[in-house]
Amino acid sequence: MRGLALDAEAAEVDTLWVPDHLQRTVPGRPTFGFWECWTILAAAAEATTRIGIGPFVACTGFRNPALLAKMAATLDEVSGGRLVLGLGPGDPARDDSWRAFGFAADRPVARFAEAVEVVTGMLRRPPLTFHGEFLRVEGADVTPGRPLPGRPPVWLAAKGDRTLSIAIRWGDAVNVNAALTGVAEAEAIAARVAAACARAARDPATLTVTGWARLSLRADGTAVMRPGWIGGSPGEVAATLHAIHGAGIRHVTLYLGDADDPSPLPALTAPVLERFAPFLEALRAG
Repeated sequence: MRGLALDAEAAEVDTLWVPDHLQRTVPGRPTFGFWECWTILAAAAEATTRIGIGPFVACTGFRNPALLAKMAATLDEVSGGRLVLGLGPGDPARDDSWRAFGFAADRPVARFAEAVEVVTGMLRRPPLTFHGEFLRVEGADVTPGRPLPGRPPVWLAAKGDRTLSIAIRWGDAVNVNAALTGVAEAEAIAARVAAACARAARDPATLTVTGWARLSLRADGTAVMRPGWIGGSPGEVAATLHAIHGAGIRHVTLYLGDADDPSPLPALTAPVLERFAPFLEALRAG
């Protein structure tokens, strides 16, 4: 992990993200697991000095939200203000982590709403007292540090209307959970967020819209073209990403993987980072 983090920083990748899953089962394949997200983030923070780090995204159902806020404030402090705090409700129907580790899987969106209010309240306005249906916090604080304006930025995942409304109320950025492959998806996401901001009377200029895309890299220097993925030469991929940015998506997280890795959460390896270098050069040239 240390070597990968250093390689990513040397390549001038802006943010290194770590997924927050514990265990997954894929039909026809053995059960497989993930290293724990926050431990990996701490190791990446220690190994590097410039690159942003963050969970993409931390599941609020896996940890007590008040403790999660304390963890985030601590990691932001020890990393020198490099944490981007991505949060999401998770999906108990699709993620075996909930069943395997015994987390409460009922009403995940309602639990997410309370968790986000607790996390943002502790980071922005401590000490926090909160009495909800699922959570109870009494004067919880993030001391010994004190909150800094806008630190860490909170990015909230959204898919349906309920999670989008939570993101608009509490988030610094929203990441609509839909694969980006071109301008059409980007424009649809930007329009949906703008409409939701209008309903909530929030100025859309105060909410950053972000997204994600899958990039599967061949040894020949091209990316695989497949439904739901961005493909083509480095120049073609760069043109697509610039068009997505022009449509209103201000940050795109790329799931980088080898062409032989079919997983939606592919393994980041040193060869994959090396193959990604020409794509970064094309992006900068554009």
